[in-house]
Amino acid sequence: MEDINMTIYRIIHEESYLTFEIPTGEVLKKLGREYPFHIKRSPVPYSAVWKPLTIRFKATESRAKNIPDIAARNGRLFFNEKAYKALSGLLAQAGEFLPVNFDESHGYLFNPLRTAEEVDGVDRRLTAYDANQNLVNIAFDESKVGGFPIFRTELDTFQGIFCNEAFAEAYRQSKLTGIFLHSDLSNPLGESYGVKH
Repeated sequence: MEDINMTIYRIIHEESYLTFEIPTGEVLKKLGREYPFHIKRSPVPYSAVWKPLTIRFKATESRAKNIPDIAARNGRLFFNEKAYKALSGLLAQAGEFLPVNFDESHGYLFNPLRTAEEVDGVDRRLTAYDANQNLVNIAFDESKVGGFPIFRTELDTFQGIFCNEAFAEAYRQSKLTGIFLHSDLSNPLGESYGVKH
């Protein structure tokens, strides 16, 4: 029987909510060219040089109108104050919370710093590529990565965000909005391919 505490999920942005955008001009003005946070997804800490950026929210789908509690994009998460209060304690050792401003409000970008590779947590037997070397299946050794509430992997150039059951349960219990958790770790869309056109 599978241990429920070892379940790993992929965090997917719920497209019925707005997602965040980090303006290039803000990064250049406040962090400089040597810290391209908006385009570089590597698990590198920024807190020592961070100056709160002003971010924007935009729709990925025409019906999206509201800013969520949490938004996922390019290997990073946005947290509003409510989400930060609910989950920051759980995530303190998994990355860094970087303050941001938006629409006369305040929030945080969460920069996940833990990786599957640092604990040899990629299951190489089940991770697969097609004939053109495109990644078609991601698998982790849950006994190694299961202790990370949130982590990323070099397999997808740190774009995906993955979580354990502890994070999933805390998210559900907090009744937060903006993301959903999918058990198909290889699917960045969170739905069956071909369902939407």
